[in-house]
Amino acid sequence: MLEQTIASHISALKDIDESTLTRKQLAIRDREKELLEIARSIVARKGFAHLTMDKVAAASPYSKGTVYNHFNSKEDLIAALAIEALSRELPILRAGLDFNGSTREKCVAMHAGYSIFSRMEPILAMCILVSRTPAVTEKSAPERLARLNELEEIAVSIGDTFIDMGLESGDLVLQEGVTTDTIVFANWAMGFGTNALVHNAQHSTCVARQLSSNVVLQNVNFLLDGMGWKPLSSEFDYTKTWDRALKELYADEVASLN
Repeated sequence: MLEQTIASHISALKDIDESTLTRKQLAIRDREKELLEIARSIVARKGFAHLTMDKVAAASPYSKGTVYNHFNSKEDLIAALAIEALSRELPILRAGLDFNGSTREKCVAMHAGYSIFSRMEPILAMCILVSRTPAVTEKSAPERLARLNELEEIAVSIGDTFIDMGLESGDLVLQEGVTTDTIVFANWAMGFGTNALVHNAQHSTCVARQLSSNVVLQNVNFLLDGMGWKPLSSEFDYTKTWDRALKELYADEVASLN
């Protein structure tokens, strides 16, 4: 049942059939995408602190008033970028559930896809975190936050499904005092934190010392071994799983990076 719910949500993320939109609706949609790309490029060059509505308007062919017709503040822009990020990220995470392998291999495959997305779109990936800070949520449009919450719930449901598969197969057994919620959070926190550091803080001495290896897979194995998720990394070569996932599930994303 949960799988069907996730599948229906993911299907709803696809672009609306353009034939159903009026010329005006198409123009509005395209203009919003253009403004979001401008905002993303400003953040990529100068950081979130330098994103302003004035700079977005100055870099676009539109007036400041037109920009405000789409977004009520720079915080609303960040929330919209986070929606864009999740809309693109969720199908990548979902693909891991269909990977041909053990339940732990499926989880590793999902992390491989998330790592590729973080490399492809480091700014969008960071927007997901920034959009949840009080400074952003307090000034974002309510309908934007509602959409963001909806997408985050899908992400959590996908995480729940990986854990449920592990429990149902017997590959994973909950330790005393541990719940599925704590495992889903630990899994997300480790994946997000490791990728954010590896792809955005390479000048850090601590990070630089790790870059000779697949540090994301290394940390995934530390986490999953600690949970006792079978087979343990001492019993199975998950490097082959990672490489196979990139080839079988994420070939297009890898090609775009190359």
